[in-house]
Amino acid sequence: MDFNIRPMSKVCAATGELLVAGSECWSALVEENGRTVRHDFSLDGWTGPPEATVGYWRCQVPVDSSTGPQLIDPDSLFDYFVQLCESPNTVEQDYQYVLALLLLRKRRLILEQTMEIDDRPAMRLNGSGGEGPFDVEERELTEQQILQLQDQLFGGTTEAAA
Repeated sequence: MDFNIRPMSKVCAATGELLVAGSECWSALVEENGRTVRHDFSLDGWTGPPEATVGYWRCQVPVDSSTGPQLIDPDSLFDYFVQLCESPNTVEQDYQYVLALLLLRKRRLILEQTMEIDDRPAMRLNGSGGEGPFDVEERELTEQQILQLQDQLFGGTTEAAA
């Protein structure tokens, strides 16, 4: 049986706080809507395994050993975007929205239409390779919040490839 589990998140699924490199944390695989999804928790955010947990373990947040900016190609960003679309929690919806904006700019996503989901503005997007559709709710983020999310996504040393 093959699983497509995303790598460790950069934020705690319970508190929304940044998971600090080198710190201890908990990870859990949870069955959600027929899919196995990974959730990562800080020690403070861990209250035990969530409902429908398949497995869980204590681990350490990896330390990034790179010394300079790393380029992340649009396809890698797109893969992470797709993983976030599978079952985003509230914090991950902010990341999903910021990634959608970056991928629109990189022309890896195409805006098909604007619409409303639960009376909130949203975008229907398709991948440039025919993937999708993906419905992404627009988030009310300040420029500073967007920059912080980008910094957290890219670890402050990573730049999106042109």
